[in-house]
Amino acid sequence: MPAPQSSAWLLRPSRMLTWSLLFLVYTAIAVLLIGYRYLDDLSRLRPGTFVMRVLEEGTGVYSVFLLLPLVFHFARIYLFAHKGWVRLVLSHLAAAVAFSAAHTTLMALSRHVLAPIMGLGPYDYGIMTYRYPMEFSNDLVGFTSIVGLYFFFLRLRMAQAQQLAVAELQTKLAEAQLENLRLQLQPHFLFNTLNTISSVMYEDVRAADAMIAQLSELLRLTLRASRTHEIPLAEELQITRLYLDLMQKRFENKLHVSYSIDPVLDNSLVPQLILQPLLENSLRHGMKPGSAAMDISVAASRENGSLILKVSDNGVGLGALNSAAVFGRGLGLSNIRDRLAQLYGSGQEFSVANRPEGGAEVTLRVPYRTSLQSAQFST
Repeated sequence: MPAPQSSAWLLRPSRMLTWSLLFLVYTAIAVLLIGYRYLDDLSRLRPGTFVMRVLEEGTGVYSVFLLLPLVFHFARIYLFAHKGWVRLVLSHLAAAVAFSAAHTTLMALSRHVLAPIMGLGPYDYGIMTYRYPMEFSNDLVGFTSIVGLYFFFLRLRMAQAQQLAVAELQTKLAEAQLENLRLQLQPHFLFNTLNTISSVMYEDVRAADAMIAQLSELLRLTLRASRTHEIPLAEELQITRLYLDLMQKRFENKLHVSYSIDPVLDNSLVPQLILQPLLENSLRHGMKPGSAAMDISVAASRENGSLILKVSDNGVGLGALNSAAVFGRGLGLSNIRDRLAQLYGSGQEFSVANRPEGGAEVTLRVPYRTSLQSAQFST
């Protein structure tokens, strides 16, 4: 899976794209203003003014566009300086005066240069002493609108960045909690298996030796799969069969295991080490006293968009225990419940119930996804 991209990078379009969009916006404004002024001239029976309107409105609009970097720079300085309303207003007015003076000067210079080139002769912009204060009224409104829109954009981007940062933090926290649950389960599984081998050691040394060899292979598979929280069902079943082989050496003829797995589901993803705690729970709490044998069944099927895993036994069942008491007896079931909630949220189901014919049945329902789909999503 590729490394996650930072929130700032995701929210910030390229500089070239931003300025290209702004240029198109100001071009559209120029076209609209030129059309408005020229149609106003025609309505007053003043034809032949199109080129003049192109010069005046074009230089007026594009002069503002050229000043935008300075406007944005100084707006960032005084908008977020936390100086109070009075100083904010005074700073804004000072910036507006500077903007208007620069805008008016740019319009005067560009029209002086472009008018002869466009065949209009020398351009008369009037007495500049009056022109500067006259343009200031329009520029104050335009400058305030630009700064207001820029402030809104910055606030929106900051809010989005904060939301992404919170989401990333929550994701990292969930991953840390999930990793902690997985790490809790592995030593729990190892200690219980070692206890099983220890109980056989003094009764049958050869069987204990074979169990140690199988445990070594089981640990190798578990460590190989520990790099991810989900593994293909085929790998999980390989771990499950090794574990049950170990248990059958302990219980011998008292344990019978059957599988009902559709081979089509081999590539479907399941949480790593999800079946072993269920089987351990059946053996620990479901085994009948005496010489009665226990039958355990492991089944997997697909139903619509879900993968359903079932572990059933014909043991003593749950009796009158409620769900809270069942999940409270030991680490395995509560760990599975929490892992499923972290991985799939409301997209999963986990239930433990008595079977009508005797014994207990655990049912897991998780979203159906394959290892191929996961790889495509990651890339």
